[in-house]
Amino acid sequence: MADISTVVASEREVDIVHPVTQEPIGLKLTVRPDSAPEVRAVERKWLTMGLRGRRITAEQMEARGLEILVAHVVGWVWGNDANGEPCTFDGGAPEFNEPNLRKVLKALPWIKKQLDVEAGNDSGFFKG
Repeated sequence: MADISTVVASEREVDIVHPVTQEPIGLKLTVRPDSAPEVRAVERKWLTMGLRGRRITAEQMEARGLEILVAHVVGWVWGNDANGEPCTFDGGAPEFNEPNLRKVLKALPWIKKQLDVEAGNDSGFFKG
């Protein structure tokens, strides 16, 4: 049997697909696993708020979900779709930073949903 201490999760690239055709749109996100320190820190922050007896509103729960997803994303590449058409947002390929990531995820809930599914797919972060 192999040494299980070498079985560790690592970042992976996720192709975002069109919600109808399921074809890659040309946007690739680099996503880190739940075990990454950046993701764990955000999760601990929100857990601490709950443990302090503070009531968390629906808006705060939504903000929590978005903040955790943002912590999962390391970067992105705006490339071309299967037809060679460039993938853009608001007419261009935005620079990767947290405000731009939040803007895209808020404007396009279908991308947020795909990211949420992929971030929760633990097996995808391990090499076989």
